Amino acid sequence: MLRSSSSRVAGTAVGVLSPALAALLVWIAAAPRSEVLSVGDGRGLRLPEAGADGGTQLLVLIVLLGLASVCVTLVLWSRHPGLRRPGGVPALMLLPGLTCAVAAAAASPLADLLAAPPRGAAYGEVVRQAPKAGALFFDRMLYGTSGPSWDWFPPGAGWLVFNAMIAGFTVAALAHFSLSRDLRDLRDLRDRPVDAGSRTDP
Repeated sequence: MLRSSSSRVAGTAVGVLSPALAALLVWIAAAPRSEVLSVGDGRGLRLPEAGADGGTQLLVLIVLLGLASVCVTLVLWSRHPGLRRPGGVPALMLLPGLTCAVAAAAASPLADLLAAPPRGAAYGEVVRQAPKAGALFFDRMLYGTSGPSWDWFPPGAGWLVFNAMIAGFTVAALAHFSLSRDLRDLRDLRDRPVDAGSRTDP
């Protein structure tokens, strides 16, 4: 019994972490990168930006982690039917949100580790930099000095709120299209014709 419970927990952990990790790996491989003209000694001059920090790279990460949030919600929904009750909805929303927020925080360091540009590039060689997540959801909500600021919230609060919202929409869709036996029985009872002879007047 203990072994079955442990394997179930391990399977859930793998199912929760795998989509976020896959999203990060796809982002590192596919996100457009800024290019730098090497001037030697590990230094360079930035060329006209293509996928600069906080731009296309950030949008790609938002889309990929949104999809990861949907996948994590599907894993929890299928492996833990007890969470389908109203009391389990917060867990179905917060766990994907927290997972993707941690993944977003690890995105830039992981990209620097796996896709760091060579430091020994020759003078005049064009070097592609590692993608950066940008500071949109870790610092100010809007670029510049005006507008609301995420400084009032813990780092990564924007990622948590965004992915929890995506998970909430996923839960709502799953609940709406659920083929629960209880719901089907209620529908059958509602659509069953009423026998006039068995009806009693108050």
